[in-house]
Amino acid sequence: MPEAVSAAPLTAGPEWRLAAAPVAYEAAVAEMDARAAAIRDGGARELVWLLEHPPLYTAGTSARADDLLDPRFPVHRSGRNRPRFRGSCRRRSTGSAVGATSCSISDARSSHPAM
Repeated sequence: MPEAVSAAPLTAGPEWRLAAAPVAYEAAVAEMDARAAAIRDGGARELVWLLEHPPLYTAGTSARADDLLDPRFPVHRSGRNRPRFRGSCRRRSTGSAVGATSCSISDARSSHPAM
């Protein structure tokens, strides 16, 4: 797991985490996948994670190889079970903050029936 500056103790409510340094995209995705599974299985609290990645591009579901005119950074495709966006590619630069959340939709639906 990437090192964190702070993490809330295991009590009610979500854990809040602030990354101390940029987190590799692949490591962040793996951590979020593992956290989602643990939440689903009842072994972890929901998470709000504030982080940044080293420079990269994320490619949406409709991205094409020729969308990038200057592919100087790694390209990461959003795919099944990944955040999806329409359009082509987005550049993520150092200093671009990202807020990643892992939460239980079933818990939210039981608390808010209109969802």
